[in-house]
Amino acid sequence: MTTSHPVRLSRIPLGLTLAVGASGASALGLQMVWTRMFALGLGQELPSTLGVITAFFGGLAVGSRWGGRALDRLPSPGIRCAVLEALTAFWALATVLLVPWVAEFSWRWLGPAPGVGLHWVVSLLLPGVVLFPATVCLGAMMPAMERLISGFRADGLRVGPLYAVNTLGAVVGVLGSVLWVQRRWGLSGSVIGFAGLQCLCAVLFWWTGRGVRSVEPVTSTVAPGGDRLGPSRLRATLWLSGLLGIGFEVLATRLLSQVFENTVFTYAVILAAYLLFTALGGALQNRFAPKASRALGWLLPGVALSVAIAGWVLRQTPLLVSMLRSGMGMLALPAMVSEFLVASSVVALPALAMGMLFASLISEAGRHPRFLGVALSWNLIGSALAPAVMALGLIPALGTRWSWILLGLGYLTLVPGWRRMRWVSMAGWAVAAVALLSLPKDLHLQTPPPGGRIVTLREGPSDTVTTVVQSDGHRILRINQRFTMGGTASALAERRHGHLPLLLHPEPRRALFLGVGTGISFSALDAHPGLVAEGIELVPEVAEVMPEFVSHNAHSDRLTVRVADARRFVRASTQRYDVVIADLFHPARDGAAGLYTREHFQAIRDRLSDGGLFCQWLPLFQLDADGLRMITATFLEVFPEASALLLRLNADTPVIGLIGGPGRHLWSPEALERRLNQPSLREALKPMALAEVLPVMGTWFADTETLKTYSQSVGINTDDHPFLLFDAPRTLGPLPPKGQSLLSELLDLQRPFPEDLCAGRPADECRRFRAYLEARDAHLRGLIAESQGRPEAAEQGFLRSVVLSADFTPGYAQLITRASLRAHSDPNGARRLLNLLIEARPERTVARDLKVRLGL
Repeated sequence: MTTSHPVRLSRIPLGLTLAVGASGASALGLQMVWTRMFALGLGQELPSTLGVITAFFGGLAVGSRWGGRALDRLPSPGIRCAVLEALTAFWALATVLLVPWVAEFSWRWLGPAPGVGLHWVVSLLLPGVVLFPATVCLGAMMPAMERLISGFRADGLRVGPLYAVNTLGAVVGVLGSVLWVQRRWGLSGSVIGFAGLQCLCAVLFWWTGRGVRSVEPVTSTVAPGGDRLGPSRLRATLWLSGLLGIGFEVLATRLLSQVFENTVFTYAVILAAYLLFTALGGALQNRFAPKASRALGWLLPGVALSVAIAGWVLRQTPLLVSMLRSGMGMLALPAMVSEFLVASSVVALPALAMGMLFASLISEAGRHPRFLGVALSWNLIGSALAPAVMALGLIPALGTRWSWILLGLGYLTLVPGWRRMRWVSMAGWAVAAVALLSLPKDLHLQTPPPGGRIVTLREGPSDTVTTVVQSDGHRILRINQRFTMGGTASALAERRHGHLPLLLHPEPRRALFLGVGTGISFSALDAHPGLVAEGIELVPEVAEVMPEFVSHNAHSDRLTVRVADARRFVRASTQRYDVVIADLFHPARDGAAGLYTREHFQAIRDRLSDGGLFCQWLPLFQLDADGLRMITATFLEVFPEASALLLRLNADTPVIGLIGGPGRHLWSPEALERRLNQPSLREALKPMALAEVLPVMGTWFADTETLKTYSQSVGINTDDHPFLLFDAPRTLGPLPPKGQSLLSELLDLQRPFPEDLCAGRPADECRRFRAYLEARDAHLRGLIAESQGRPEAAEQGFLRSVVLSADFTPGYAQLITRASLRAHSDPNGARRLLNLLIEARPERTVARDLKVRLGL
């Protein structure tokens, strides 16, 4: 309805413009926080991300269609906007308590390992229920803001700029939330902060809208059959363009994750780029597409062509990323900048065209009396359906290439007046169709290493999994092109991940293994007689390709693989385990930091039986010192008497394991000896040199006091303050952290000899154990020197290990190999090494025999 004597101003007040932008910033800032909260609660990032997107657009659709009716009796649109912002802020504050409660309810309802389909359905629908009151209010905001602005400028041309300002604010909210707010305030504090910003918006809307009465925008007098789109046509176009636009965003994010680092910042920069160019398109709408009925003939083919161009640009993104990374440093911010630039190169044209199309259609809808909210709701309904259609429908069924093509073709089906189409529009339509159908077949962006080949490729809703045969014939498992999850070349080392924690328990009967991957580490558990074990793998496609590694991961039916989220599994399960093993998780990968939080460690502790133990393996080559300290401090918070062990002798990719349990865990040589006397187990351990007591005990690395001293004065990584999630990405870049540097730092710590491990043992045995540990450390220093290009220092380290312990043999073997390789090129050097070995260990004949055989 209209009222007389509205206030008319020539300019929109600055306060109102700021309120519109800040409203978008707070809404998208909350979306990013809620996405993180649901990801930690429901498990797995992409389903939760798409669930929050679905919740947002679903609630926005309801709010834009019906939300304003309840507020029509309020005296002014300014008060309506203020009330809507205040209600959104109130419900946002409620989610601080509500989301964790709902997450706990979902664990109990779904159980530890629900089916993949059920998990996706719950992840898509549950956020919609929890966030519904807030998103409905946000949905009612756009029509309310349009009515408020029409009180200042009722020319019908304000919708595009309004949309642009609101979306530009959303860009600020996305980047600010991830870059600054969540890291410093935590998740709950971030919700409170953004709710406070919404309260400020409410005050600005009320203040700037005082005395303003809403009016209907000026409508055209042209008949519906002339220069105006009818309501039915508008609804259909808005619905499908919403589905296609958000579908493009989902698919672009899915594909760009193949070349980006896939950290917590990755989704944020892609979304920010998409929103930025969408806002620019909305801002340009009045200039280039003021009349939707006239613009659709060229704008829709233009959107389709831009999608095709984006596909061709996408195929070049691996090269673009490589070029930008090589010159932009290794910190998180430069890595983010490079990802933003590459994402912009892909989404810029489509997003700009989509923003212009949306603003043009909404402006057209505003010319129909009281139709803006209805039209907007149809667009938002299509947007709400897009995540499920793409992730659960098109991508698994057709693959990413055909999904991309169908998105572009969808825009061509919307071109009006086929029979009356001008030849220019017809040519544009044909060019766009040909460009789409000509997209490269390898749009999935999976490429084999030099000399290798891809033998298996699985495109799932959230990840692309490939099995690659390398040039040497060994197989590796890759997720999203960038992350190698193990392979046959390192099978012996990978089996140590499973064997060592089990050997430290006197009699394990039930075990849990988190992070199955190729299944090679998990299959090692089968060698332990009487053990029943469950392996948890997050990605269904990884479980599907495990048979590709059957020659190295075969196991009996005592071992079971379940597809589930590790966090949810340990919280929902009621089973008790003697040993829980958490394999290597790249801390910078989005979501992996949640596996290093205090709450997750507490849930694992609750699953341990009396005398049980938990081993968390840590990749030193993927951590910096601050990250290692934080994980160690968090682990000690839950397991205050923890210790550490070393996986194997390796300086380039060193791995340590944190060991803890409900009480103090004592390494028992007696219990270990009983375990090793089992013939089948002993035979299985021989290839890994773990069939004797001393090499197993020799993996001990640090006691509780050393770990406490090392990790003091750092923060604790929690679900509400996931510091590691935001700090770990700084380790990524062209110069990743070198494992030998962090290993060297740990070796320099004052690590007292573990006297309690020798309690009650013969003095000679304790002396040998002490010498073995000292020799091992000397050998590690030699490996570090070798990795750093200091061969003389490396030889000194190896020789020192030979002198220190007769039981520790790797250093002796290293020097024998060096002497053999140097015999022809440097006979004097080879003779010197062999003489030193003969002098250090005269009881061994290998060096003496080799010297004679080589004629030295």
